[in-house]
Amino acid sequence: MDLLGLIKERKSIRHFTTEVPSRETVLACLEAASWAPNPTSQQPWKFIVLTGEELKKTCRAIEENYATALSKEAEHSIAAEQTGMVQVLLERKDATFSEMLAFLKAEGVDLQSVGAGNFAFHHAPMGILFATYPCKDNNYLKSTVAAMQNFLLAATAQGLGTCWMNAVSICQEYIKAALKLSPELILVDGVAVGYPADGSALNQIPRKRLPIEAVTEWL
Repeated sequence: MDLLGLIKERKSIRHFTTEVPSRETVLACLEAASWAPNPTSQQPWKFIVLTGEELKKTCRAIEENYATALSKEAEHSIAAEQTGMVQVLLERKDATFSEMLAFLKAEGVDLQSVGAGNFAFHHAPMGILFATYPCKDNNYLKSTVAAMQNFLLAATAQGLGTCWMNAVSICQEYIKAALKLSPELILVDGVAVGYPADGSALNQIPRKRLPIEAVTEWL
C-alpha cells in the first residue's frame, strides 16, 4: 500500500482481541515515531508502554477521576464564543456523533459500554503514553503529536489497531501519580494498541471527510 492509501486506511479501533502485540512490532512502530520532525533533533519525547497491571492502574486513574479533571479543566479554560466558525465546528461534531450513534444502535451495540471504553483504552491489551517536557513555545508538544501520528500510521502498516485516547491528557496528574511518573512530564495523550477484532461493528463505523476544497484557501 502506498503512503496516501495508508493514511486513508488508518482509523480508530474500539474493539480489540486479547493478543498482546510483540515487543519487536511495537518497537518498530516507535522507531517510526522517533523520526517525526522536531526542533534541532532534540527528540523531546518519552514513550511509555503499558500492559497488565500498569495499564489497569492507568484505566482506574481515568475512570475514577475523569469527571473531576474535566471540571478543573473547564474552570481554567476561557469559554470560546460559540459563533462563526466555532459554531460550525460544533455542529459538525454533533452531526458526526449522531451518525455514529445511529449506526451503532442499528447494529445492536451497547452504547453505554462504548462510552465506558473511552476511559479504559477500549480494553486494548496495550496502551502507550506519549509524553514530553515543558517548552514555552510548545514546540516539544507539537513534535510529540507528530510522533504520535507517525506511530499510528506505522501501526496500521503492521496490521495493528489503534485509538487516540484524549482522556489521558485530561487526567494526566492522576495518571502520573498512579504510575509514579516524573511530575515534569507532560502527557500529550495516549494510544490504545492491539489487534482489531474482526467483524466488530465498533470497528466499522462509517468515516468521511469534507471535500478538500471546502477547507482550503488559496491566496
